[in-house]
Amino acid sequence: MTPVRFLIFASFLCVVVVAQKAANGLPASSFTLKEVDWGMDWFDNWGIDRNYYAGPNGYLPNLAAETLDENKELAYSIGEGFKVDYPIETNRAVAILKYVQKWTEYGYDSDNVVRDGVPQEEWAWNADEMAHAFSDNIGVKAIGDCEDLAFLCGTIYVGAGFDAAIVDATDHVALLIWLPEFSNANVYWDLPNDGRDAGWIWVEATGSSNPLGWTPSEYEDGGWTAYPIGSFQFVAEPTPSTSPSIDVDVLMIIVVIISIILRILARAR
Repeated sequence: MTPVRFLIFASFLCVVVVAQKAANGLPASSFTLKEVDWGMDWFDNWGIDRNYYAGPNGYLPNLAAETLDENKELAYSIGEGFKVDYPIETNRAVAILKYVQKWTEYGYDSDNVVRDGVPQEEWAWNADEMAHAFSDNIGVKAIGDCEDLAFLCGTIYVGAGFDAAIVDATDHVALLIWLPEFSNANVYWDLPNDGRDAGWIWVEATGSSNPLGWTPSEYEDGGWTAYPIGSFQFVAEPTPSTSPSIDVDVLMIIVVIISIILRILARAR
């Protein structure tokens, strides 16, 4: 085989392998079955329990760390691409949610996750595992439930330059992003420990038509916990607001400008 033919053949194999990985999903972790107080659970190589959400080894919010900072890979890079393509933050935020909704499909763990021949009643995929499971090139969607979609969105939004927080609600997981300038949210959330006022908005990717900023009615009164992910860490019990906060200094500047304009108009008369 000539060098040129060998190079062509090798390139073809690479394309086939990449396409196959994109279609079938590329596992980001290895898994080990370990004994816990309530039975046997699957743990990944980071020591996170993929079958249980709570506690120091639970997947909430620990699973986010597997796809951020030094561990960032495909999901984060997708976010970086959106940051380049959409310079206006509000447009970028809307586009990311629509993208995730287009290339994912909600499905129950017991119907879609099997380990050693046993369907898993509860299972959490990290963002990169979900990102490798869909392909916008060949039209393959990734299947996951609420926490899978929340972690996927979370890493993409952080990669796109947003502050994000995982929502741990009763029987549900979602995402918040900091975007007070977004004008179409039904609730603007205040996370008391972040040093800012209301301006967090809800990201709900479990339905194909859920708009950005829509907090489902059953969670509008709070009663859930938010875990910011990425570069800053705190735990907050949020409080709702129907409108985004306005910085006092900004408000004073606006008042002064209006006063000056009124004076100029009065003199002109």
